[in-house]
Amino acid sequence: MTRTRTRTRTPRRGRVAAVSLGAILLVATGGGIAAGSLNGPLAGPEPVGVPRVTVPAGDFIAACPATARLVEGAADRGTDPAFAPGSDSAKTSIRATVLGDAAKRLPGAKLEKLGGSTVRTLSDRLPEAEASQGKSTNENGFTGRQARAASKVQEPGATVLRVQPLGGQQSTAGAVRSYVAADGDLAGLGAASCQAPAGEQWLTGASTTVGSTALLTVANPSATPSTVDLELFGAQGRIEAGNTRGIVIAPGESTSIVLAGLAPGEKSLSVKATSTGAPVTAVIQQSILRGLTPGGVDYIEPAAAPGERQVVPGVQIQDAKTQKAVTSQKGYGDAAPTLSLTVPGSADQRVKVRLVGPKGEVALPSDGQYTAAAGSTTAVALTGVPAGTYTAIVDAEEPVAASVRMTRGTKAKERTDAAWAGAAERLGGEHLVTVPEGADSQLAFSAPDGQASVELRPIDSHGTVGKAVTVRVAPGQTAERKVASLGKDVVAVTLSASGDPVYGALVATHGSTDISTLPLPPAPQGPRAVPVDLRY
Repeated sequence: MTRTRTRTRTPRRGRVAAVSLGAILLVATGGGIAAGSLNGPLAGPEPVGVPRVTVPAGDFIAACPATARLVEGAADRGTDPAFAPGSDSAKTSIRATVLGDAAKRLPGAKLEKLGGSTVRTLSDRLPEAEASQGKSTNENGFTGRQARAASKVQEPGATVLRVQPLGGQQSTAGAVRSYVAADGDLAGLGAASCQAPAGEQWLTGASTTVGSTALLTVANPSATPSTVDLELFGAQGRIEAGNTRGIVIAPGESTSIVLAGLAPGEKSLSVKATSTGAPVTAVIQQSILRGLTPGGVDYIEPAAAPGERQVVPGVQIQDAKTQKAVTSQKGYGDAAPTLSLTVPGSADQRVKVRLVGPKGEVALPSDGQYTAAAGSTTAVALTGVPAGTYTAIVDAEEPVAASVRMTRGTKAKERTDAAWAGAAERLGGEHLVTVPEGADSQLAFSAPDGQASVELRPIDSHGTVGKAVTVRVAPGQTAERKVASLGKDVVAVTLSASGDPVYGALVATHGSTDISTLPLPPAPQGPRAVPVDLRY
């Protein structure tokens, strides 16, 4: 059997064309390789970034702590402590302020209990279609600002100020809790700004020694649950304690923890609270009782996160004679003004501390050079300083957290009061400072590296925004301005800073003894751009 094989032959012209095309491709490929070897690898496809979408600002939310209260069984109760009134003469109130836009529109604003029920309505909520529009003039073509304030709100429990945004911008608003008592174990003045929730809080300088009670309260004013972890820093380093991790706080709820149950005997204790899920607020109610004599009450509010430069304004120091008369008594060693430095890192830090007042920098022992231990809180006494209002400036190679505890008294064997001032954030655009009730208030500013100007505008109880007053902040000094000097019946002050970085605080006093220092609230947030990644 014969097999027949069939061959397909390419015509000569076709073979030549194929060879020519192959040569061209080879040359082209070779040229590409050569070019790549000379100019680097061939460029890949251009990366496509995840698009960002602008999200309008939501409601302004600020949570006010509950009024000061006496903790019963503090040493052994830990969480869920029992409370009792601290004074028969105590007065407590919340003051809230909301500022309208340039078109004289007032956003909806109200004070609510932490659980959601309304306590006081400042202004009715606008229809969302109207509120979402950005306006710079009213229907008559005029531009102006007006405000609305609510004072003497007697709600003793934790309270939330909730304010509607206007024109896609978060509204400017604020509130403050004040407490003052002339008798009882909690005699003194305590004031705290109502704070916006955050994912991380640093509270420094608490005391859990005998006679001192530090009550940490973490609140969740949001609509979703939150899980909170606590880190404690004491004189000997980080403190490992039970029940500090995975603390679940439901929406509209709060948890109180007696810190002596976690870290007893600490003269200067710092707490870092970190939340996942909903952001939270955190505050420490600190009180002191020396035998039967009240030593003061105050709120320790969150301070600036650790940084290489920390600025602590609003430090008021009494004259040396009075200070010595108070601190020389048995059991009053902690009444001296004290700077607390917390190093979260693993290396000791050599820090430089400066103290600047109205007349400039004052001398400190050891030329202000101190060593702060790693993972610990170090206390530095600020003694031998002339009376006045100061700003503490701390510089370190690695991040540190800082605060100052100060004591105010009149003479030996009489009650004293205490206050805590935390490291501040730099001032910027429009801030709204609500003035606490029942106290005399003054603003203190400092520009550590230059000079700055701060424009103040008073707001009275009728909501009228007054004329601007400018405070000049000279290099290396602390500038002061009493709130009462800005006008009559001032319930709040707006401020805007310009020039070199400037920091500030509000110092509130009552009578000859009571004192409290408050941080200045941050400026409102605008629309945020968030990444949106669409996947199958």
